[in-house]
Amino acid sequence: MSITQHIAKTIYQPGIGKLIRPISKLLFNHMNEGIVIYHTDGQLVMSNHVAEKYGFLATAAAKNSIYPLYFKINGAMPLPSEQQPLNRLLQGEQDIVQELWLKPGEGKAGSIVRIVGKALHSFRGTPLGFMLVVHDITLSKWHEKRLEVSEQRFKSLFEHNPDMVLWFDLKGKLLSVNSAIEKVTGHSASELIGRSVGELINDGEAWQLQHLLEKVHEGRTIHQETSITNKTGELVYLHATVIPIIVEEQLAGFYIVAQNVTTQKQAMETISRIAYFDSLTGLPNRHSFFETLTATLAQCSTCMDRQFAVLFVDLDRFKLINDTLGHRAGDFLLEQTALRMRKCIGNNGTIARLSGDEFIILLTKAGAQEAEQLAGKILDEIAIPIVYDNNRLLSTASIGISLYPDHGTSSEQLIQFADIAMYRVKEQGKNNYLFFTSEMNESIVRRTTMEKQLAIALEQEQLTLFYQPQVEASTGKIAGFEALVRWNMPERGLISPLEFIPLAEETGMIIQLGEWVLRRACEQHKRWIDEGLMPVIIAVNISMKQFEDDSLFETIRHILIETKLPPDLLELEITESIGLQGADQVINKLNRLKTLGVRIAIDDFGTGYSSLHYLQKLPIDTLKIDKSFIRDMISVTPDISIVHSIIRLAHSLQLDVLAEGVEVVSQLEMLAALKCERLQGYLFSRPIPAEEARALLLRQKLDEHYR
Repeated sequence: MSITQHIAKTIYQPGIGKLIRPISKLLFNHMNEGIVIYHTDGQLVMSNHVAEKYGFLATAAAKNSIYPLYFKINGAMPLPSEQQPLNRLLQGEQDIVQELWLKPGEGKAGSIVRIVGKALHSFRGTPLGFMLVVHDITLSKWHEKRLEVSEQRFKSLFEHNPDMVLWFDLKGKLLSVNSAIEKVTGHSASELIGRSVGELINDGEAWQLQHLLEKVHEGRTIHQETSITNKTGELVYLHATVIPIIVEEQLAGFYIVAQNVTTQKQAMETISRIAYFDSLTGLPNRHSFFETLTATLAQCSTCMDRQFAVLFVDLDRFKLINDTLGHRAGDFLLEQTALRMRKCIGNNGTIARLSGDEFIILLTKAGAQEAEQLAGKILDEIAIPIVYDNNRLLSTASIGISLYPDHGTSSEQLIQFADIAMYRVKEQGKNNYLFFTSEMNESIVRRTTMEKQLAIALEQEQLTLFYQPQVEASTGKIAGFEALVRWNMPERGLISPLEFIPLAEETGMIIQLGEWVLRRACEQHKRWIDEGLMPVIIAVNISMKQFEDDSLFETIRHILIETKLPPDLLELEITESIGLQGADQVINKLNRLKTLGVRIAIDDFGTGYSSLHYLQKLPIDTLKIDKSFIRDMISVTPDISIVHSIIRLAHSLQLDVLAEGVEVVSQLEMLAALKCERLQGYLFSRPIPAEEARALLLRQKLDEHYR
């Protein structure tokens, strides 16, 4: 039974167009031939996917279309209407076979097809419609002798093909080419005819040639990716189909139909670069690194004594550089740092950029000694200043190291443990490297536990405020207090802020915590004022995340309204690094805060990169000198000069100066001589609970009363 008969027998319907057998529907949609079903009135009601490519569409728009167009097999003369397949069936013919030239649509290439037509009847002989089966015989026509196809038709197929068509003899000598060859290669046909196929392809792919010719001599059609060099020396990628020419069952030569896929190839390479490489540094990205690490682990699983190291690298002070000098400076720092680290690694491993200022290194065939040597080398390289736009970019790095198989045997473990070790370096002062230890993992567990407990502490009022006095240098009187939060954990007692403040910063709880501190400090001070105690300045630290929070202004405004504290008694302390990021935005935000009537102080002054020009623009009231300068001003002469310069600078800008970290009388005397207005430190008092702070204010009130 022919395929046409089979399909005809599987179609049975009350109304044509329904396939009632699942196997028939599957066959209908997955056949290599085009299948078209018509109603008895000639209306197209069904076509499979292959038929649609030839222009047979069962859509409303297709009803008024002139396509597909039929031509005689020579491709030049339109087929008369009465000779067209459907019309012949409509005129009463039961079975037809025609070889035609068919054009499916405007701008689409035509094909030589064999159309088999059949009238369809029910089992009782009732006419149901008509069916056309379309076979593409274009390639087979190419294989036939020239006498079987007119010279004009053959030339049309050959010359007007948009792809390159090359005709070779059995020895691989080029006999003829079409005009597309010049568009792709820049060479004319006369320059190429007579050359061998081996001369046309690139030397790097010549090894495939012998294998290709062997298959051709076996009479097999081959699909091959290859490349050639055009006349201007550019590489051109081709998708080639090699077709044997069979004449009277004998191999007479072969055609190569080659499509230029250079654009697609380049697009795929671009997509690959985006998927696997970092656009800024050119390093492999996270996805690429994980694939490399997974492959390395798979290799190690078959080799018992194999070892390697993972190094997690994070740049120190990158955010400060990025914020003070701009993103271009930050990007330049990342690019140069990546180059330096890649040079350190050489061919001994892989480095990837994870995100931001984080990099990760896979050091293959290496143990602890090799990893330690590399880490030290990287630290030395990164510490060398990088010059950008007349600025010396000074950076260091924190590096955590994990070893396979000592610390883990999975990619997740090795990366996590290297990350944990890196954070331990950060905690211990940065600019160093550490190997992972089990103790670090226990520390992470404790940290996670503390995170949960801190959330509970905020809900259950386990937090309390301590107050450190700020005194007038000239009189010794209390001029204010700095409010400092403490955590009184039921299981452990008072927790150092150095332990939980960074955690609150990381988790985002600092926003809620900061609001709590502001509210409690303002409420407490207002109660002291209502008791008749001396109004003094209450200073509250504002963290980076708080300052960046868009709701900060409204939060402070509501707290001042609710507590009724005079705004000029509240001093907001921001760090110098906050004051330097995004200059215009910071100035605008500070100006808006000043409209509330509050005071603003720059904390830890001297540790950043403030310029006089920039400082003049900031709407601030106080400079708070970092305690590191105060600590060394007795024994280190330059620090005295620095402190003196800061005080003179502040006074020239009509700002108050507060020195923190005052611990001995000699520091007090020197700062008083330098006209520093306020002092803070252990010489006067450690941070104390609210009741003790109240007692100091009460004693000062009584002293003034009886003086």
